[in-house]
Amino acid sequence: MSPTRFETTINAIKQGAKALTVEKAVSNIEGWEDYLSKHDHDGVKRVVTDLGKLKKLLHADKLDGEAIKTLLHKMGKETVAVAGDEKTAGAGHIKELGEALSSAA
Repeated sequence: MSPTRFETTINAIKQGAKALTVEKAVSNIEGWEDYLSKHDHDGVKRVVTDLGKLKKLLHADKLDGEAIKTLLHKMGKETVAVAGDEKTAGAGHIKELGEALSSAA
């Protein structure tokens, strides 16, 4: 996984909801779903499932801000858990992404 995907996503999360249109957010989610679906790890599978839920929430006629915040917080915790205690560069990016998701909630 390219650090660029992590950086782009983290920056968008830190900038807040107005940083991405729904279409761009969904496109980003689909890119993550595609990438993560190739990994056979229970934690990753939970994140992929939640990405699908997030996409559904974003496609709703009326956005449910509380449901989105709750899901982002859950995804943040799950993402940090996937990173574990590893000290590799990839784990660092995963943890940073998870922390950004949690703080966005």
